[in-house]
Amino acid sequence: MGGLARRATVIKDVKRQGENALILDAGNSLFQGKGSPSPQERKKAGLIAAAYGHMGYQAVNVGSDDLSAGIEFLREIQRDSHVPFLSANLLGQKGGKPVFKSHWVLNIGGIRVGVFGLTSDLRHGKGPAPEGYFISDPIAAAKRAASQLAKDCDIIVALGNLVSFKEYTRMVQAVEGVHFILGSGGKGSYHHTIRSKDGWKTGLFQAYAKGQFLGRIDLNVIKGNRDFVDLSPKDQLRRQISRIERQLDSYRTGTGYAESIPQDKRQDLIKRLEEFKERSEAHLERLERDSRGKSSFIGTRIPLDNRVREDLGIKEMVDRFKTGS
Repeated sequence: MGGLARRATVIKDVKRQGENALILDAGNSLFQGKGSPSPQERKKAGLIAAAYGHMGYQAVNVGSDDLSAGIEFLREIQRDSHVPFLSANLLGQKGGKPVFKSHWVLNIGGIRVGVFGLTSDLRHGKGPAPEGYFISDPIAAAKRAASQLAKDCDIIVALGNLVSFKEYTRMVQAVEGVHFILGSGGKGSYHHTIRSKDGWKTGLFQAYAKGQFLGRIDLNVIKGNRDFVDLSPKDQLRRQISRIERQLDSYRTGTGYAESIPQDKRQDLIKRLEEFKERSEAHLERLERDSRGKSSFIGTRIPLDNRVREDLGIKEMVDRFKTGS
């Protein structure tokens, strides 16, 4: 639960910097276990939703685990928290209307961003949906949502609680127009660019589960340009080049660690490092060249560990929950 208060601190810091922030959750944040949740687990889910409301979340996807306590429970905590819950493929019945809003359009610094939610229909052992409801094919739902949002939006974001990288890939190959997918269903952490068969590029991001990390994507949007270039490797390449230069200086002068290495071996290492530096600089140059005149993004993963202070307001909410007051 400490991660909730640390998450609030990171979000507040971003807002204090005067940046236009879009705060989203890809789903499966309310419950962690299978089966019917206990009264205490329901209270915890209500606390999470309330904390999201205080943090200013603009949309939360309904994931498969979030359905554990039923639809009416979700409607109740959504109403109390004032956070929009989204799902384009959780339907009242087969062929029926979405239970929650399928999508949401937000104006962020003059950029119109369309957001829609999806959950997988492939999960085994849990049942497809609470009794009386239906989860439709997420790819078909994504096609409808993307087509509708493309008319009015500069950027389209899918919040996807899908089961695997393979399912995300199938979605991108079948649905063009989605710029970013924020995932919560597959195992591990993702930062990939997936291409459709016709060359459309979609950025897929997923932080590790259980609130250990907060994902952040910084966008530089050029109106009318929907081809985003991933500049995430730039800082890494610059740090890498600086490390190589320090190593080269050590080998050339024979100081530090290099002092114990024979001269002939040092020359061989110098040659290899110079070639490595040349390749790294060429990669950096290509990135900078490819980004000219194009929209771009940088994706990072922020650890919510003890180095991040806890927001006092959210911490107080968590402490009250723990003491039952």
